[in-house]
Amino acid sequence: MGTDKTVLFGTAFYHSSGKAPNGWTLSESAKFKMYYRCMVVCYASVRRSYPEARLVLYSNRELPEPFNSQLAALGVITEACGERYVNDPAFSNNFPGCLYTLDVIETLAKSPPLGIDTVVLLDSDCVIRTRLDRLEAVAQGTGRVYAYEPGFSVNMLANGQSRASLTLALSYFMNRLIHEPIPLYGGEFFAAPIKLLHRVSKNIECFWDWMKEEGVGTFGSLLTEEHVLSVALADPGIEVLSKTCNVKRVWTADTFSTVDGAETTIPVWHLPSEKKRGFRVLYKYCQRHGGFMHLSDGDFLALVDEAFPLQQRSRHYPGKQMQLRLRSAARLLVTGR
Repeated sequence: MGTDKTVLFGTAFYHSSGKAPNGWTLSESAKFKMYYRCMVVCYASVRRSYPEARLVLYSNRELPEPFNSQLAALGVITEACGERYVNDPAFSNNFPGCLYTLDVIETLAKSPPLGIDTVVLLDSDCVIRTRLDRLEAVAQGTGRVYAYEPGFSVNMLANGQSRASLTLALSYFMNRLIHEPIPLYGGEFFAAPIKLLHRVSKNIECFWDWMKEEGVGTFGSLLTEEHVLSVALADPGIEVLSKTCNVKRVWTADTFSTVDGAETTIPVWHLPSEKKRGFRVLYKYCQRHGGFMHLSDGDFLALVDEAFPLQQRSRHYPGKQMQLRLRSAARLLVTGR
């Protein structure tokens, strides 16, 4: 993989109207500020673990001050992409702007950044606690990518589609029966060698066009970047590393938790329910100290643990595990995340 200079970390964020999933706010302005704080924290954590990496925010407009200057101080460049997927009226979902990730992949595939071997796309509500395990394995394999697999059951609906429906859609699209249900990958983490993005982008384009012309009548118009990317990665020529313990979607809501005590070994935490809590704490710290670069490994992990007190929020009481399982199933049925 070479040095960190050959790695690009990016976030796809499209400014669109609509409610913020997993982060209710009183106004659209408050919604965007909530996401902006998360971005600053996310990029500051990336910069600490990868001081020489290229950091890019892919967005349809620059952030307002003071957030734009705070990102610039971290060395983050803001770039715009095409908008053919995110603005296609043929499809809808409950996560405004999520399809912009597909536009980012297409842009990177058509115009690969010079000097970049590996691309890592993250959601803004992620924190890089430590360097990722075996990230170099991505660039060394021309057909190898990292993706996060939450482990959904075959028939569980996630934002309108399931592994079963996507496998059937892929079968129709390929005109042959796909016997094994394909995995459903989360959209919060995706890493790939830059040379492979053309193949991934082409898979996305072909499936998208087929869904618009034929598939939508059978499978409906609810489509997220997770659905499309999962189908695109169900390519025999692409090796997906999804079983490594690099990422976890960590729910820490008072009424819903996925905390199991093993989180301290995982480099990347995706924290959807912490947008207005832990990320606000870390953002204020970044404002006071200009980021996390001055912290030792131990001090940084202690700061993250204090901002996201996983164990303290995971209160124990009789019947809790059964209650959490029921709430987990209910949430996944409604939101898929």
